[in-house]
Amino acid sequence: MKKQVRWAVAICAAAMAPGLGATGFDWGGDIRVRFTTLDEIPTEVPGLALDQGFNRDRIRLWADYKPNDDVTLRARLINEFRFYDDDRRQSPDVWDPMTEVLPDELFVDFRNLADGKFGLKIGRQTVKYGTGKIFADGTQNDGSRTDFLDAVKASLTLGQHNIDLLGIYSAAEPELVINDQDRRLNPHDSAAFAIYGKSAQFEQVPFEYYWVYKDEDDSLTNIGSRGDAQFHTFGGRVMPKFGNGFAGSVEFAYQTGDHADEDTEGALLDASFSYSPAIWGSLKPKFSAGYYYLSGDDQSTNKNESWRPVYSYIPQLGEMQGYSYVGSQYGAFGWSNQNSPWLGLDMKPFDKGHLLLRYYNLRADVNDGPGTGKKRGDSFWALLLYKITPNLSGHLWAEYINTGNYYTPGSDDGLFARANFEYKF
Repeated sequence: MKKQVRWAVAICAAAMAPGLGATGFDWGGDIRVRFTTLDEIPTEVPGLALDQGFNRDRIRLWADYKPNDDVTLRARLINEFRFYDDDRRQSPDVWDPMTEVLPDELFVDFRNLADGKFGLKIGRQTVKYGTGKIFADGTQNDGSRTDFLDAVKASLTLGQHNIDLLGIYSAAEPELVINDQDRRLNPHDSAAFAIYGKSAQFEQVPFEYYWVYKDEDDSLTNIGSRGDAQFHTFGGRVMPKFGNGFAGSVEFAYQTGDHADEDTEGALLDASFSYSPAIWGSLKPKFSAGYYYLSGDDQSTNKNESWRPVYSYIPQLGEMQGYSYVGSQYGAFGWSNQNSPWLGLDMKPFDKGHLLLRYYNLRADVNDGPGTGKKRGDSFWALLLYKITPNLSGHLWAEYINTGNYYTPGSDDGLFARANFEYKF
């Protein structure tokens, strides 16, 4: 552990120290305070419903050094401490203040190489694309505490077309941890190579496309054993703009590969349509509807057809549905086996506020849960985002699910609620 501390301090100092007192040096941070309650949220474990409350407090400090306009060295240190209402989760005090500090950003970014056509970003970084269905969070086990991947990203820009090539490594227990508490940020080690392209050449029909090869080391299979997985994900997304306030988004992806001794394949379809009419004055409403499909495992075949999450462990259909994956093959927020249409309404109730309302008819693609059917439940949620001052913002989030027959018979309806405050300096 002492060796890890020395390396962490040395690397962070190397990124920060050269700019002390220099015009190219900048620094800052943020403090996040979050209160969450989970009330009878159904899971895929027979008879298990999540019922707990907790407070999460995250502190981040960052420093940038820019020797010129085309190079940035960046480091950010993070600590999060928590207080649970269940002593079993609080013990053995691993979530006390300052028990573990780690860099969640540590990279050098070279821009505008080759006359502005090439860029290179090397190190620990956040990788997000599109709506987050493929790349969004590379550290599944700690929620929103961190979301990084250790990666090399080379970017090529050709007019209105951008292509990123990525080499990625994601460790179960990443290195460079100060006061290590042996927290697993991922359920297994993994590595990936990806190509992600984005084009705005056609102004009314921008599109994206990607290919990802991922290798998982000793990951959980659908029968509870463990084995190595190698699979390819091919996909694309088109975002047509129809004019007069109408817009759409359609993403489709296909997977093929193997896991232990089993062949795998999977499919994703994420389609949505929105309309932003010039009505209701300052409320600026946007009406939306969509359909989200992730294949499930047909247990009558000799392969696993379930969609495998790549690096996408975020609240895609809400926080509550993400928690319901506890006990499944892919774990919490391990999105798979969905067949869910939805409706939405966004508006601005006041000048610096944004209200999102959603209804999801949550269904499974296949019935592999502890219940008798495919209905996960009817989910309703509201999210209010607001800015109090230029430096202080927050949100209030509430979700309710009328639990369906996919879960253990007799399961209560579930509730999720959260208050979040964030101050930046």
